[in-house]
Amino acid sequence: MITPVLLALLAGPAAASPPAADARSAVVCVRAVQGPRPLTFSGELVGKRPQPGAFKLPLQPAGKDICSTLLRSKIAEWKLEVTTSGFTACTLPPPEFGSRLYYRAKVSARGLKCEPIGKYPIGNWKP
Repeated sequence: MITPVLLALLAGPAAASPPAADARSAVVCVRAVQGPRPLTFSGELVGKRPQPGAFKLPLQPAGKDICSTLLRSKIAEWKLEVTTSGFTACTLPPPEFGSRLYYRAKVSARGLKCEPIGKYPIGNWKP
């Protein structure tokens, strides 16, 4: 007779890992393309009352990933954007928790542009 504990051990680590829907954090990274203006990656939890966790990170040097770990909140949503003086902020979509998301930010004569460049499960190295 096989006991439930033995069954859990045979199932391996996949049975013990939580599904992405239950993930408590996400990592969002932004890579700046070399340009004439300095870029800033910022985020804050927007809720009915002030929340901890706001950040403002300079995107320097160009080509290097600047990352922030975001924790899930039941009472607020993350607002993420890339900014530079003189241009409308580039808003990033809310993160999918349990994932590591990568974006590229670029300033040109037409304005500030942000585009996704990759999404990976947390814990996996980027390719």
